Amino acid sequence: MNSEQTKQLQEWKLKYIKLNPILLILMGLVLIAFGIVSQTVDIEYEYISTRYDEICAQKNSCIINIDVPSKMKSPVFFSYEVSSFFQNTDKYFNSIPYDQLYGDSDFDTSICDQYKTNQEMGKTLSVTGKTLAQDEIAIPCGIAAYSYMNDEFSLIKDGKQIPITDKGIAWESDREKFTNINLDKQWIDMESERFINWMRPSPLSRFRKLWGRIDQDLESGKYTVNIQIKTNDAFTETKKYVLLHNNGQFSDPILVITLPCLCIGPFLIIFGLINLIYWGKKQNLIKKYRIY
Repeated sequence: MNSEQTKQLQEWKLKYIKLNPILLILMGLVLIAFGIVSQTVDIEYEYISTRYDEICAQKNSCIINIDVPSKMKSPVFFSYEVSSFFQNTDKYFNSIPYDQLYGDSDFDTSICDQYKTNQEMGKTLSVTGKTLAQDEIAIPCGIAAYSYMNDEFSLIKDGKQIPITDKGIAWESDREKFTNINLDKQWIDMESERFINWMRPSPLSRFRKLWGRIDQDLESGKYTVNIQIKTNDAFTETKKYVLLHNNGQFSDPILVITLPCLCIGPFLIIFGLINLIYWGKKQNLIKKYRIY
């Protein structure tokens, strides 16, 4: 190896060892810092959040007031938020009967765990109003379906109800995976986009689900939300909120900004340290055996 080749190899080695791992570590630190800061500053979009579980405690229906300080341009999205609720456990995730949700009535019912039959699910009437056989397999069954957050909302201003549609609020890729089996034997329409949104598990204990879309501007002023409480004992220890916002499917900035930063940042730091250690050892071997 001549002197020119040796010089080129040394330059490449120094750049790789001193630049790339350090750059990865710095990028990781920046992402972590950005993820932490994103939780303490306001995200640049309009949203209004109001807690209602305390107001509606021990009630079948209740009314809450919402103040819209400035005009919100359409489309405006209506979501609910739940905290202290865990969709990310193995038991919860593994109880989702995907074959049944895809329209297959012949599936392994052991997936449904203790919420298998209509009786165990606490369901008596079908979507079409027919009586459900209590010993039959519930459609759908499982912990995720049992804990479906099915409170109903209506938004009113000056005595007039504002239309909230549930069409187009679920991802198309999700809608393709849900198929009804027999509405006379189902306690819920499995193709309902509100149900579809719920059945996509959240990785965090506090999350938001899109409930509807308002295809008109909301003028500033006082609004009331009529709430019909239909959730079961799965929500006894949770906090529940209603939200108006204008950022569509990405209704939770934690999932969009904070979580990716806090996941990718540590990975880059670890990868950078491993890279630095590996090439540091290789450099020592090169010097020891005098490769150049």
